[in-house]
Amino acid sequence: MQLEGIVAKDKNSRDHPGKRSSGWFKSKTRQRTECVVIGYTKGKGDREAAFGALQLAEPAGSGWLYRGKVGTGFDVKLLKNVYSELQKYRLIERPIKEKPLEHANTVWAEPRLICEIQYASLTENQTYREPVFLRLLPDFIREPEDD
Repeated sequence: MQLEGIVAKDKNSRDHPGKRSSGWFKSKTRQRTECVVIGYTKGKGDREAAFGALQLAEPAGSGWLYRGKVGTGFDVKLLKNVYSELQKYRLIERPIKEKPLEHANTVWAEPRLICEIQYASLTENQTYREPVFLRLLPDFIREPEDD
């Protein structure tokens, strides 16, 4: 039904019109998917030594379908580990037709790393809404080809 979640009320709690109370519960639905990392935005502030967000895509025919970016779900160690993995791949021209808003601030990389994210839904332009990085999928990391 593509609903954002479920809202429920404790049947023993009192109703307080127009006010929040602990008698109401909200449970958001989240979906998981795998996507390919096609680049990253340059980090700022405490992320200056790594990246700000990962640019994501899915295979589509002979090209890539842009799915947006993910910048949450990283602790310091994970951020460094993912950035270290990204440094192993060649830099390339933008691999997608779309020109994302942060195109000028993006470093495009060979689309070889696969990650798992969770998200709330897809937006009208088919990017992930509220994406959260979960993990790299080491079973699927493709080694760079020798030139």
